[in-house]
Amino acid sequence: MKKTTKKVMAGLMAAAMAVSLSACGGGDSKEATTAAAGVQAAEAGSLQGKSIKVLAPEEPGSEDALNNAIDKWAAEEGVKVERIIISHDDQLTKFPAMAKNKDLPDLIQTTRLHQLYPEEFVDMSTVVDLDLFEESALKIVGKDYKSDKISGLPSQFTTTNMYYNIDAFEKAGIEAPTVDNPWTWDELYENAAKLQASGGVKYGFAADVSRARYDILMYANGGSLVVQDGDTFKVNVNCPANVSTLETFVKANEDGVMPKAIWAGGSTDNPVEYFKNGDAAILLSGSWNYNSMTTDVTKFQFGVMPSPKGTSSQAAIIGGSALAIPENAANKDVAAAFVKWFYTEENFKEYLQNDKGLSSLKSVVYEPSDEKAAADYKILQNEVSYVTDTFMVDESSAWRTYKDNEYRDYIKRAVSGEITAKDALDAFAKELSESSKWEIAE
Repeated sequence: MKKTTKKVMAGLMAAAMAVSLSACGGGDSKEATTAAAGVQAAEAGSLQGKSIKVLAPEEPGSEDALNNAIDKWAAEEGVKVERIIISHDDQLTKFPAMAKNKDLPDLIQTTRLHQLYPEEFVDMSTVVDLDLFEESALKIVGKDYKSDKISGLPSQFTTTNMYYNIDAFEKAGIEAPTVDNPWTWDELYENAAKLQASGGVKYGFAADVSRARYDILMYANGGSLVVQDGDTFKVNVNCPANVSTLETFVKANEDGVMPKAIWAGGSTDNPVEYFKNGDAAILLSGSWNYNSMTTDVTKFQFGVMPSPKGTSSQAAIIGGSALAIPENAANKDVAAAFVKWFYTEENFKEYLQNDKGLSSLKSVVYEPSDEKAAADYKILQNEVSYVTDTFMVDESSAWRTYKDNEYRDYIKRAVSGEITAKDALDAFAKELSESSKWEIAE
């Protein structure tokens, strides 16, 4: 990833692919039976001389933690590894043909395939004990959109989070919030203005130009993009709570506390670089940037602080990539054997220490040797507990298969002053409703 949450295809493409795959999948009971049989076969005999075909999104480097884990296991078991490299975006267009022709890899690193086409993948509850995993990671990264089936297991796992400039805080006489005593979003905006007024930074607060970062504010204030309506959904993006959230965000940009040109579309500058070079005191971004912060931030000390509380709660958005096993793979028994090995506490801990990421297993955490980094990672790992039920419902709706970038673009138009916050969200609600055939909630 290190930002692993990728954009999905448009609704029509997703629908077309689903039709093309309808003849390829089996029922849930058949999946469970065949997967279990594959695992038992792998456990009963030696893997010596067998092979595994692994589909990865990019060519692995020498320090790629997952690649090295696969190689270690393969050397121990005498298994030959063949790798296929197809980017996450290209996987979405090429997988249907692979499934139709039964020319499938045995193990896939993916962000969406297992959720778009769950019938094509092994039910992972037949491979490992799902109680080992953090529930939110399992539901968001691994679960089928339309059922409770876990069609993939989280390997890379990330969360949104807040970074801050320790030196700028000290200059402004501001004490950073803690997990036990977090700020509210109102306090963040107020302190961002103080930081800016102190002269230590150009901007008090900056945020990635991503609707997934903006949505942290929405979820914290009790908002959502959709609401559950029986077996379907209703569009909720233009509810009063969401309009109020966007109005406050627009005001922070208008007041100059945030770099307005970025969210208004007048600049292609990266907010992360604003933070790294000392121009912004607080950054809303994600855990995938932590390691680069340790090497790129040289002008000041940086820290990690907990996400602020909104009118409803604190909020975070998690994502990541999964390991999935195609149901019709030639060597799915070998892939299942690796997955069982990988998610043992000893092996996953070694992987995590090399990956330097967050853990999807309850019993394992990354333990940096550096004291400051260890404290930061505790805060990062704790962000997982702020995932809201509203985010879970939004994800289960797969709304992005109908509209995606349009949402961010309407937010940017509101920030630029072209349209009001209410008009922006009303317009997107109408587009999402028309594409999804969901009614707009009253």
